[in-house]
Amino acid sequence: MNTPPAMTPQQEQLSDTSRSALELYRRLAVGDASLLHLISYELIQGLFANLPGLPGLAARSILYPHLFKGCGRRPAFGRGVTIRVPKQISIGEGVLIDDYAALDVRGAQGSIELHDRVSIGRFTTVAAKGGAITIGAGCNVGSYCRVATNSRVELGESVLIGAYCYIGPGNHSEGVDGAALISAPMQIQGGVKIGEHAWLGARATVLDGVTIGKHAIIGAHSLVMEDVPDWGVAVGTPARVIKVRTP
Repeated sequence: MNTPPAMTPQQEQLSDTSRSALELYRRLAVGDASLLHLISYELIQGLFANLPGLPGLAARSILYPHLFKGCGRRPAFGRGVTIRVPKQISIGEGVLIDDYAALDVRGAQGSIELHDRVSIGRFTTVAAKGGAITIGAGCNVGSYCRVATNSRVELGESVLIGAYCYIGPGNHSEGVDGAALISAPMQIQGGVKIGEHAWLGARATVLDGVTIGKHAIIGAHSLVMEDVPDWGVAVGTPARVIKVRTP
């Protein structure tokens, strides 16, 4: 018998031969929800996820809310949106999820909460990998971003995130006694917190354990490894605070 290669914990779970393919898919798609919920999820997604134009938008705004833990009035879901474990996702009023975005919850403790008027851009992924992600009212997360955590990410009210930003990634521990890096446990640093009205320029990366203050500005292409104060302006790789604006 061939020895399986080193893998991440998620790869190991999805290749668990002791479970049926249906059970593995159910856990990935809807978690521990009932078979009836899985059937509803499959029908709604299969029939309407890629339905174009106004008919598709209207159908998704009516049917998708029934999948979530909670959903406010007048949501808008674009085409091809990926939703995993919706019973652990809460959505406020007037939320916009653009085409091909993903809301991805993994594990029983994972959760995503989008407050009122949040906008998630096209091809952006919000992934709660056993942790909690809270995005405050009025936040605008641009296209092709990734917001992910094993612990916690919290965005305050009206935070602006430019395209291609990466928020919350943790580091793998170094392999011990020759162990493969891919299977090493994650280093959890307590999550990311971004204060209200902050602005992240395009392609900025904010690492796990960082707090960015309210009204702060992060320059494009910056790598934020340390805290940034309220009203601070930070740029560079690694990012350095170059000034603190006057409120």
